[in-house]
Amino acid sequence: MTEVDKKEMLLPSVKVMQHACRLACTEDKPILLDYWLESHTGKVIIGVRDGDEKMLVRSQEEYTSPISKLFKVGEELIVMTENSIYIVSMKIPSKKIS
Repeated sequence: MTEVDKKEMLLPSVKVMQHACRLACTEDKPILLDYWLESHTGKVIIGVRDGDEKMLVRSQEEYTSPISKLFKVGEELIVMTENSIYIVSMKIPSKKIS
């Protein structure tokens, strides 16, 4: 990552971090930002399987456990899975997967 990239890096808002921290404390789950930057560029999606099961997907080999809850906070989403809490941009597309 270049010096310019570091200066222009988008960070989650204070408001979404506060909500995620509350959830992490009450649900005893870690907050992960694995999908944060790529959710702004369309490199990750919310994959929807038959039966409406949803998960964050980076590739065929890399995806999360099924999403149990989604929370909209401003222009961001808090995505809760069985094991973790992820923060992503509202810009993240949804797509049918198999």
